[in-house]
Amino acid sequence: MASKKIQAAVLSVALMLPAGSAFARTHHRHRHHYSQTRGVVVGAVAGAAIDHHKPLQGALIGAAVGGAVQAVRNHKQ
Repeated sequence: MASKKIQAAVLSVALMLPAGSAFARTHHRHRHHYSQTRGVVVGAVAGAAIDHHKPLQGALIGAAVGGAVQAVRNHKQ
């Protein structure tokens, strides 16, 4: 039961992180740029924490999703 609570806490924190650090903007003159590197790092950490049985697989999937989200955000501007 404690393991489920830990997983829920990690997932909750991972879901809150992108709102602050993963989608942080760097300052440019005319166009906002969202840090793709931060999206990859936060996605990898969250993926590894969520899939603790196969952390490498979770990290790879999380990194791909985090990078893709930032790429889409930068493209839509």
